[in-house]
Amino acid sequence: MRPLLLSVGLVVCPAIAVCQQPVPATLSLADAISLARQHNPAYRQTIHDRSPAAWGVRNAWTSLWLPTVTASGGVSYAGPGEQNFLTSSFSQSVSTWSSSYSFLLDWTLNGQTLSQPGMRKAQLNAADADLTGAETNLVTGVTQQYVTVLQARDNAEVARQQLQHDEEFLKLAQARYDVGRTSLIDVRQAQVARGQAEVGLLRARTAVDVEKLRLFQGIGVTAPVPVANVQLTDTFAVQTPTWRLGDLLAMAEQQNPALCRPGGPGSHRSCRMSAAPSHWSTGRRPRTTRCAVTPTPIGSTRDRRWRRARSSIRTRPRRRRQSASRIPGTPSISRRSPFRRGLL
Repeated sequence: MRPLLLSVGLVVCPAIAVCQQPVPATLSLADAISLARQHNPAYRQTIHDRSPAAWGVRNAWTSLWLPTVTASGGVSYAGPGEQNFLTSSFSQSVSTWSSSYSFLLDWTLNGQTLSQPGMRKAQLNAADADLTGAETNLVTGVTQQYVTVLQARDNAEVARQQLQHDEEFLKLAQARYDVGRTSLIDVRQAQVARGQAEVGLLRARTAVDVEKLRLFQGIGVTAPVPVANVQLTDTFAVQTPTWRLGDLLAMAEQQNPALCRPGGPGSHRSCRMSAAPSHWSTGRRPRTTRCAVTPTPIGSTRDRRWRRARSSIRTRPRRRRQSASRIPGTPSISRRSPFRRGLL
């Protein structure tokens, strides 16, 4: 058993080591993008979200053409014995065996089943578009952060040169002060300038380390060595862009994943809305209403109250309904008033 485990370990461990690409101390842009594709959590989650959409398409086609098969079975045994229930006693002298088997074949075809493949395919296309957009955002973000690290490194080099210049200027001011060609104020100003240059250099170097940490954060890995020892090997030449606004808009319409998604962003929603009416039922169940009526004896108190209320309703004068369009505060005109006759 032990030689078998050793052989399995010797086979599996090199495979795992090959799958996990090591993080180099000298990082190029291509290496950074490759590592980000393998280790970035947001990008890996987007890849993982595509798998359920692909399986949803397979499941939709399988549910459309293949029936559902259900098989079940059971066996029960009852031995001889006696059972008491209240004051009665039931006895069984022989043992019994019972078994049950069922085999169910079900195939359903309706509007929802027919619309499922199209809806699942639209969801898969949306997942592919999301994956393409996530990859584009990943490459763009890593490239931008890589360039930001190079910019911070150049700013640190400029700060170092500024410190060197201020140190030389301080030496010159001290020499001129020693021979009496300048005052002590010039020396103090040179010292202040050198101190500010030292602070600027410290901030620039800290900014380089911070930007490197952000680069490794975007990649999704930790730095293999201290960030101060990580070196970026690629350089970029400064060029004047030759793009035009119309060309950029046309390129965005052709290559933007959110705009190039098949059927638009809400295609799977439209498929779901088209499948919704298949759940509606055209039939109606008859409703039966039952009323319990208690008979009232003639001449009782309840009968006398009922007759009194009925006679009061018949003898009550009816009130004429006023027009709803009458302005409040104005006198109402009756149908038989002389003023209305004059108008007519």
